[in-house]
Amino acid sequence: MDREGIKQRVLDALGIILVDKSPIHDEATFAELVLDKEDVDDLFARLESLFGCRFPGFIRERASLRPEHVSLPMLVDLILLMQQETDSPSRSDEKGSPTGKRRS
Repeated sequence: MDREGIKQRVLDALGIILVDKSPIHDEATFAELVLDKEDVDDLFARLESLFGCRFPGFIRERASLRPEHVSLPMLVDLILLMQQETDSPSRSDEKGSPTGKRRS
């Protein structure tokens, strides 16, 4: 899925959680969205279900404790990275090649 598709799904998931959708904009931080811990947990659970990924604990913690440091573009980028990791060959495949070089 491309960046725009991911961004739209993140915005859709957020729209389900927030009653007042006025603070939702492309560059919004969690502080601007005024998400409480339950909202943050709900959003991450929805996104994990949608994208088949698991957000790192430090991101979840930062979203609750330092919401001004977590933004929607950051989430989109993180989802893109996690999808790339699942789409690329594992490191064990690289190490297991007879020459020890990366496979193309």
